[in-house]
Amino acid sequence: MAQRPLKRARTTSPCSPPASWRDLPLDIAGEVLRRLPSYADRICFGATCRPWRSSARQHRTPPPLSPCLCFTDGSFRGFFPEETRPFRLPAAAGWHGSCGEWLVYERHDGAYVLVDPFSKAAAMAPLPSLSRLHVHHEPIVAPQAVVSLLKLVVSPAGLVAAVVGEGRHGKFALCRPGAAAWSISGSDGWRRIKDMAFYQGKLYADDHNEDLLAVTLTDNDGEPPAVSRIDRVIDGHPPGASALLRVTLLYLVESGGELLLVRREVLRSPPATTRPWLNLSELEDRFTVFKADFRTSRWTQVTTIGDESGDRALFVGRWCSKAVRVTRNRWANQVFFLEDGTGDEWHTREQRCSLRGSSFGWVEKDELLPLMTTADGHDLETTWLFPRETEL
Repeated sequence: MAQRPLKRARTTSPCSPPASWRDLPLDIAGEVLRRLPSYADRICFGATCRPWRSSARQHRTPPPLSPCLCFTDGSFRGFFPEETRPFRLPAAAGWHGSCGEWLVYERHDGAYVLVDPFSKAAAMAPLPSLSRLHVHHEPIVAPQAVVSLLKLVVSPAGLVAAVVGEGRHGKFALCRPGAAAWSISGSDGWRRIKDMAFYQGKLYADDHNEDLLAVTLTDNDGEPPAVSRIDRVIDGHPPGASALLRVTLLYLVESGGELLLVRREVLRSPPATTRPWLNLSELEDRFTVFKADFRTSRWTQVTTIGDESGDRALFVGRWCSKAVRVTRNRWANQVFFLEDGTGDEWHTREQRCSLRGSSFGWVEKDELLPLMTTADGHDLETTWLFPRETEL
């Protein structure tokens, strides 16, 4: 009787595929993860199974090709076509604003926390409630008027600077993470601050007159940080059109070692003289980019973003703005504006929460791009998020 041939022992060569995708070797999983262009794909990678989630946590991934658009319901999407597939993290919903790679949340007690929505890790200790203000050289007091957080930036040294106020007017406020109160200057008046940014370790802000203000800070051990002086280093010259017919949005952005001012003008033509009661008018949208010339104390208009090759794109918005190096000529040397309520005096509902992409120096009328709405058609507030190299 013929004997059945013995089964050969199963061997695994270095080139053999894993018995299950769950057993994907760690180094190969890292290579796969690094080649995924968008955060949507990276989130799906980590959500596939526990071994892949563990692999994702052990590998540092490069930042995505473009910033994320983050919506108040916890939805995210990238900007470039290969990154536009939306995904949702319910725990990220309900943010107050953003600051670079962090979302800013207001707690039930009024304190603020900065959180990385992808790792769920807090960036720093909580920031105090705005009900706790320390006027320099005076005891902690409660504000006489209701103020809100209008803007927040963090220095490389970890000092937090904010604009607090209501409506168009605000004051500078400073604190260290974990502090008991914000520090403000009692002698400094209310200003119409349009934007602010840290540049080469110093805080700068621009106001409605396009003046560039250098804000000198003191941060001595044992004392709250304070604004010691504010100097006007550039005297702005805004356009002369009637303020009743123009909304001007200003953004400060560091790019290629330069401090840039992006001026966006939304102009409204006067209503037709034949039937003025209809109050019909058209909107014209244009923008100009300047760099700060500290030697001559002037804003100098530029025609490229970054160096002479113009290899960057600007993504600007109310909460945070950034110059991003791009590898595609299609997106280089462009400015992308986020319609996030910065100047919504004339904006319709469709315009307020959309993205407007612009070739350098001019804006096409058909470049208004809708983003996301709720099931009943209401706008979702949105902000830019600029993730760094991170662990998922």
